[in-house]
Parts: sequence; C-alpha cells; structure tokens
Amino acid sequence: RRMKSISIVTAAFNECPGIIHLANEWLAFFDQHPDISEGEVIICDDHSDWQQYESLRDAFIGNHQVTILRNEVNEGPGFSFQKAIAQAKFDWTLITDSDGQFPIINVNQMLSALGDQETDIVFTHRNRKYDNEFNRFGQKVSNKLCNSIFNSQLQDFSCAFKLVKTPLLQSLKLDARFMNYSLDHTGKLLNSSAKWIETQVTCRVAEARKRNISSEIKRAKNRFLYIAYLFFTQYLRKNRVIF
Repeated sequence: RRMKSISIVTAAFNECPGIIHLANEWLAFFDQHPDISEGEVIICDDHSDWQQYESLRDAFIGNHQVTILRNEVNEGPGFSFQKAIAQAKFDWTLITDSDGQFPIINVNQMLSALGDQETDIVFTHRNRKYDNEFNRFGQKVSNKLCNSIFNSQLQDFSCAFKLVKTPLLQSLKLDARFMNYSLDHTGKLLNSSAKWIETQVTCRVAEARKRNISSEIKRAKNRFLYIAYLFFTQYLRKNRVIF
C-alpha cells in the first residue's frame, strides 16, 4: 500500500481546550502511523472569544504541522471549512468536526477501505448518531431527500467526516455558509462524478445537544431551505439551464 500524506481541516468556535487536545491527538496519530508519510492540521477559528483564540494559537506556536486561521468576524462553519480547505497542501484532505465526535482511529478503517483502489473520495456513515431526537429525525429525512435529489444511495449523506483527494476538494465551488456544509460537501463531490466509496465509522458517546425550540426550528428551516436549493439547482442542471 502506498503511503499517504494527509491534511486535516476543521472549523472551531470557542472549542478550547478540547480542540487543542484533539489536534495533539491527530499529530500523534500521524507520527505513529506506518501508512501516513506526512500530516498537517489546519484549524479555522470562526472569531472565537479572544482568550480562546489566543490559547489555541499559543498552543502551537512554532509547530509547522499546525496552521491556525482566524475569521475577522463570525462567518459560519461552512465558510470556515472552505477557508481551511484552501490551505491544505498534502495529497488527501480529511474533513472532520472540532467537537471530537469522530475518533482519529477511524482513519484506519478509511485507509483499509481505500486500499489501492483508484478512488477519489471516502464517504462515511456513523454507527450511531448522538444527537437529540428532533435532529436525528431531521437528518433521517434529509438523507432520504438528498439521496433522491442526487440519485445516490449514501447511508449518511450529512456525515461531515470525509477523506478526499485535495485537488478535487479544492476545485469545488462550495456555497453553504453555516450549518449545511456537510450536505454541500457531499452534493458537490457527487456532482464531480469522481469515484467514491463509503465505509462505517464509530462516534464518541456525547450528550444530546440541548437547544431551545426556536433555535431548533431555525436550524430545521435552514436545512430544508438548503435542500430545496439543492433540488432546484439539480433540476436546472439536468435541464441544461445551468452548468
């Protein structure tokens, strides 16, 4: 099996000290892995509190494997991921969340599934989703709708955890600014017609996220507005109205 060089990209907002621990965990994984030749971590801080940002920045001063970016205002995770992706310099890019729900050991399963195949994308599906019932229901409906729109059969369309060849990922015109970035990434990658596989990954146990009802309704509204946007852009593309 050929050795791989991997850039990890993530977006963070007031995630210290957890993100510092995660980044060190990722770096240690790179150093010890026989199939990874080089690794780097790129974190885009989405205008966290200044003290949080300073803690993150200072933790990796002088570490050439870690790049810390910062937005001048809060731009949203989709924007932040796009900014981090643009800085990736290794052959493959691993997209992951900054809350630690995806243990880095999952990369072993992804590399095993990849093997020596001529594949550009490794999508993943979670063995279990640790979220409140409202969001799990929304994700289930979203999965069915998005698979129907893209004529695909992904088990977990909204899973953020992906391993993608960097030139392909950097060529995408991503447009989801806030919480629909995982749908955006998946949809654009499917439209690229690149070869892909999907494999299961494990998630860390986490408490169900507690948000007030108005916040949940806003998130659900934004999700389905974005899915409607995906539907109409796919429809226009199929009818040769847009590229």
